[in-house]
Amino acid sequence: MAALRVAARRLVGGGQTPAVAVDKAQRRLFPRLSQSAKQGCEDREKLMREIHNMREELYDKVSYAERTYSIPGRAGKHINRLREELAVQVDPRPGDSTWRKMRVLDPLDRCMVFATLTFSLYVLMCMAAGRIVELDPDEKQWIQKKRGEARKQSETK
Repeated sequence: MAALRVAARRLVGGGQTPAVAVDKAQRRLFPRLSQSAKQGCEDREKLMREIHNMREELYDKVSYAERTYSIPGRAGKHINRLREELAVQVDPRPGDSTWRKMRVLDPLDRCMVFATLTFSLYVLMCMAAGRIVELDPDEKQWIQKKRGEARKQSETK
C-alpha cells in the first residue's frame, strides 16, 4: 500500500494527500475505466428513464384501446391483463378511475376470492368429518346399512 502511495505521488506530483494522489494516478493510468464507469451510470439512468416513459405511454395506449374499442376473445383478455400489470408499474393517476380500480379493487378482489375458497374448503372438510351436519341416530344407521350393502356388492364382484 505504501508503495502505491509513493508511486502515486511521483506520478501526480508531491504535496497532495494520498487519497487525492491515488485517485489522480488511477485516472491517469486507467482513463477508460473511470470514464466508462461514469458513462455506464449515465447510460443506465437514461435507459431506465426511457423504459419508464415507454411504460407510461403503453399504459395510456392500452387504456385508450380498451375504452374505445370492444376487443373480443383472447386478444381482449391479453389487453386487459397487460393493462392490469402496467397499472402497478406506472405513476399514480388520481384522476383515472380505472387505474384506481386496478390498483385498489383488484388486489382486494383477489383477497376476497382467496378467503372464499379457504372458507369453502374448511366447510367441506368439516362436512366430510361429520362435524357440521348432525344426523339423527336413525339416519346414521341407515347410512351404515347402505355402506355395508355397498361393501358386500363390491366384494362379490
